[in-house]
Amino acid sequence: MEVKAIVDAELGFSATSASKTNPLDDMTCYLYISKKRVVGLLLVKHLKRAYELISAYYDQSHDDNINDNVGSTHGNQHNTKMIKAQKDSYSRSLTPSKAMMGVHQIWCHRSHRKGGIASKLCDAARSRLIFGMTIPLEYVAFSSPTLDGIKFAKKYLSTKKPLVYDMS
Repeated sequence: MEVKAIVDAELGFSATSASKTNPLDDMTCYLYISKKRVVGLLLVKHLKRAYELISAYYDQSHDDNINDNVGSTHGNQHNTKMIKAQKDSYSRSLTPSKAMMGVHQIWCHRSHRKGGIASKLCDAARSRLIFGMTIPLEYVAFSSPTLDGIKFAKKYLSTKKPLVYDMS
């Protein structure tokens, strides 16, 4: 639980209330340890359904232009900020999709990021969460991901619309 408290503080998760049920009871935890230090944590759970993540500004033809305009000094700076805010806004579809594994929380120590640890943790969970099978990538969902989490999910799952659940 000490590792979880450190991760929660770094990710900005609120402290869990002292209720009768432990919110981690239905979770499986995977740790990545390097040189006797925990440098990665993954909490997953079984799921039955999730929803496609939808960008508020998904039109691909405009996406390229937004990337070019964000942060540029050309044009109206207010419009640039508004476009970036729209690009960073997400919701979920209303149509449920099949899901088997939900990534509740994923974290890597700052000094170990971009080293493939998050992917290795997800691969381990996919191959061990359900005995005798590896969960296909298309059945993996993420819980209320941050912008960095969305970026990771899109890259890891090789999709522009990863599955999400418990969007708050």
